[in-house]
Amino acid sequence: MSVTTVFGGVSNVLVSDGTTSLLVDGFFSRPSFPRLMLGRLRPDVTRIEDALARFDVDHLDAVLVSHSHADHALDAPVVADRTGAELGGSASTRMIATGYGLDRVPFRELHDRESFAVGAFTVTPLHALHSDGDAVPGEITEPVTLPARMRDFRTGGCSSFLFEHPDGSVLVHPTANFIPGSFAGLHADTVYLGAGAAGAKPTGWIEQYWQETVGTLRPSVVRPVHWDAFWRPLDRPLRPLPKKLDRLDVTMRAFTRLAGADGVDLRLPTLWQRETVSGRSVS
Repeated sequence: MSVTTVFGGVSNVLVSDGTTSLLVDGFFSRPSFPRLMLGRLRPDVTRIEDALARFDVDHLDAVLVSHSHADHALDAPVVADRTGAELGGSASTRMIATGYGLDRVPFRELHDRESFAVGAFTVTPLHALHSDGDAVPGEITEPVTLPARMRDFRTGGCSSFLFEHPDGSVLVHPTANFIPGSFAGLHADTVYLGAGAAGAKPTGWIEQYWQETVGTLRPSVVRPVHWDAFWRPLDRPLRPLPKKLDRLDVTMRAFTRLAGADGVDLRLPTLWQRETVSGRSVS
């Protein structure tokens, strides 16, 4: 069986072998910018159903939340409930599900390097750092009731996810930051690499970020994620974050140069396009 991936905007990545399907985050409602900043939020079931249809899945085995900001976790409990999935995340993620009245959804609290099996996959959460400028830091200590404000969705724990399978491995690293040496000894064939806010950093930082992630993991394929304006609905073309927030052009120039030197297949992922992960041995 082949391992495939599908990108669904922001850091939503579906990883599947045709039998087991695992989704990172699952944020599809994408409220407008004014509503995100000033209004009250709730999951949009129509947009969630449309996205699941584009993924071509009606069942998921797990929905894994990288951290509990609204642009990652707003929809996750609803997605898990509608697809029969286990929800995984931090204690803050659990507070979101509880506030939604979805305690019936099976929940797994995730901890750094505590691997678990789902079908033929071994899933390993890896402690990560949010990119600089975290606007809503801290833990969620009370249930999040709907409608909620963006500030109610605090970061909680922050994780990357390594999916290992006999036919290929995938790492989803949603936020553009790194912990020196944290990926030492690990390998992934495909890396979904957080790009948001990296373009505001000096070139030297971007080079170090690449080395600590791609240089260490030695993938053959890299697809940047979390670069799109996450308040635009998914039935419209994706657009980069505004230049006052990020410079995707700066990031991609640096990534392109580094990928060329390392022999890596680099491009922005295409929305809803299924890609096959090619496993390879690494000496």
